[in-house]
Amino acid sequence: MIDASTRLCCLIGHPVSHSLSPQIHNAAFKALNLNYAYLTFDVRVDELENAIRGLKALGATGFNITIPHKIRAVRFLDELDEMAEKAGAVNTVVIKNGKLFGYNTDVYGVEESLRNLDLPKSKPALVIGAGGAAKAVLVALLNLGFRRFVIANRTIRKAEALASWIESMNAEAEFCGLDQIKEKSAGCGLLVNATPIGMTPKTDETPLTSGEIPRTSIALDLVYNPLKTRFLKEAEKAGAETISGLSVLVHQAAKAFELWTDCCPPLEVMWDAAAQALRGIYG
Repeated sequence: MIDASTRLCCLIGHPVSHSLSPQIHNAAFKALNLNYAYLTFDVRVDELENAIRGLKALGATGFNITIPHKIRAVRFLDELDEMAEKAGAVNTVVIKNGKLFGYNTDVYGVEESLRNLDLPKSKPALVIGAGGAAKAVLVALLNLGFRRFVIANRTIRKAEALASWIESMNAEAEFCGLDQIKEKSAGCGLLVNATPIGMTPKTDETPLTSGEIPRTSIALDLVYNPLKTRFLKEAEKAGAETISGLSVLVHQAAKAFELWTDCCPPLEVMWDAAAQALRGIYG
């Protein structure tokens, strides 16, 4: 029941209509009988600072940040945790004692999605994309022990900047445009799509096809809508192991939930809520 004591958490981004976060978090709040509510707010770039200040003024408990605000929002926060500092991007904010504390739970989500796998750390990891999501992936992979990377992006300048940053972390990196990933992917053991390629409604798009994906590789797609993207279908066809973006979404949401509530997140409930929401979209 919503009442005068209900605590607000939310998502800000542009767009946000596709998000499963309300279903995931509200199911978790209900499971633990917590008087919280989670909403979404579509916030354009020129209104980002006003939105953040407004949430602080309203006494919100915290909020998530999604595309295109993860990097720009950093300048409006008071403190960042170590992972957010490294990634230079924030996706979760806690409001406490009048201060805004920024976290990057995307890093945690990627780590937890890969942690129990036999990771091919002796081979380069191919990361497709050079935005905030890609940088969070790279921080997670560095934490997991990867030291060789290929960064591919439509804008080569951004890929080059990210490769330079990787090298400053005492790791090796090369960069290329999207038109070159077909030749680069052959030698990579982990392939990560950190772009919107293949996201609903453009579900026929994929960064790589089955003939360009090594049979012994692992393919992770941060896109979770649809649950099985064309990239993951192509990876399955190639014989590679696949991980859906839904795993990253749920694990990062669980960490955000813990930061806001100081409660152990009901992970199974959150998984079920996310899966049910996707079934509602696709029938």
